[in-house]
Amino acid sequence: MRRRPLYLVLTLKNAVVEERSETIFSSKTQIDLLQLLTTIDAARRSRQVKLLILVVRNVSIGWAQIEEIHAELDKFHEAGKRSIAILQQADNRLYYLACGAQEIYLAPSGGIDLIGLRAEVLFFKNALDYLGVEPELISLGQYKSAGEVFNREEMSEASRAMSISILNDLQGRILAKLASGRGIDRTVAQEVIDAGPYTARQAVDRGLVNGLLYEDEVEDLAREKVPGGQECPLGDLDPREGWFKRLVTWRRPQIAYLVAEGLIMAGESRRGRGRPLIGADTLVEALKHARENKRIRAVVLRLNSPGGSALASDLIWRAVKLTGEKKPVIISFGNVAASGGYYIAVAGRRILTMPAALTGSIGVIGGKFSVQKLLSRLGITVDSVETGARSGYLSITRPFSESEEQVVREQMREFYEELFLKKVAEGRHRSVEQIREVAEGRVWTGGQALANGLVDEAGGVRKAIELARKEAGLAGRKTRLVRFARKRRWLDFLPLPLFGASSIELQGPLFLMPEEWDIK
Repeated sequence: MRRRPLYLVLTLKNAVVEERSETIFSSKTQIDLLQLLTTIDAARRSRQVKLLILVVRNVSIGWAQIEEIHAELDKFHEAGKRSIAILQQADNRLYYLACGAQEIYLAPSGGIDLIGLRAEVLFFKNALDYLGVEPELISLGQYKSAGEVFNREEMSEASRAMSISILNDLQGRILAKLASGRGIDRTVAQEVIDAGPYTARQAVDRGLVNGLLYEDEVEDLAREKVPGGQECPLGDLDPREGWFKRLVTWRRPQIAYLVAEGLIMAGESRRGRGRPLIGADTLVEALKHARENKRIRAVVLRLNSPGGSALASDLIWRAVKLTGEKKPVIISFGNVAASGGYYIAVAGRRILTMPAALTGSIGVIGGKFSVQKLLSRLGITVDSVETGARSGYLSITRPFSESEEQVVREQMREFYEELFLKKVAEGRHRSVEQIREVAEGRVWTGGQALANGLVDEAGGVRKAIELARKEAGLAGRKTRLVRFARKRRWLDFLPLPLFGASSIELQGPLFLMPEEWDIK
């Protein structure tokens, strides 16, 4: 009996995340990126699924994650299957996501804000001067610009040049996708962007979308595209194995999959102010378990981090290196792996990134904020007793003395020169001077990083998993992917920092300042 053709509907809303915790408090509207990609691949391999419909609502998603979805959609198309994207309202990012599909439809009351990219930075120098707060920050690397927001009124020339370079690279990728997806010349694509934004009707007239459609009309459209078809239950393509299959195939070799997402801090992984934090203790312990488990033959470490504590980054680097001495460790970058995130990565055997990811930022920034003037204006006085010449160098109630600033600068110089640069050089098989040329705190896109030798190849998380299989000698063999996910504690969901659940402490004045980027 001939089976009916199927169409698959995937709805993206709220957020596409690297790791979704499995608790009763977990948001059911969060989409696990790896599971999403695996589902698209399962639809590609299914003989019945002929059409994929991507319903895109107001979803939070990064540029690199979009490129990973595009890569899976390209494979889906190569298998002779069709795809459609349904939009309600789209900005640059969401329209770029929709361009991965062969047809695009938009809600009649929606619009396309395709207007080009902009990176906007707020500077707090004057506000801090007004309050009497003095930022005493020291940077090593002319492009290490994270501290500029506190001690400048505008971008430095180095920071501006870096920002323009990143925006131009991403803009070029948008133009290429727009040109190929909509069948127009690249020059025309730039003219389309310069003429934006567009109402729904204007978007149709300019060829940005194929038509206007409400979501409740998707089913009729699907049956028009797939005559006699019916919707494929998402559970039929669920890549996760049941407990019985896991039981009878327990001897299969395994690949460990670890997600390191958020700021890098000492202690256990947790959430701070609603954001995930990478705890060195938690990740080091997970890597140790993967290293000592004989059934685990390789490790894929998914990094999505802008940096954080230098000490914590170095401890994790050591754990990755020790694990790599026993079995392959493949590094996969998410949307960003910069500063401390990149520091960790260089201990891996191979580094993969999507072209739109942000990485590099090989530099150090450290220091403190002095509130001495603020306290004086408020009529607050401070007295202290000390047993050492520099006992109070970390105190925020006074600035650094000249000798204390020299000590902090020397600590930073030692970390940058003796640890950061040398470990990157070792991991990338280059000289320190070669690495210095692409360091200086500069942030690169993944495509630029590949050209500069900071990563090994372009690719997403699924490619990293396949590479891990190959490096472990498991190509062609059935293997099991074991996800190491931290189970959230109930304290993580409290809105207030009770019991220290959301507290962040910087151990000393030295840290790898995270790179905060929001390109719109």
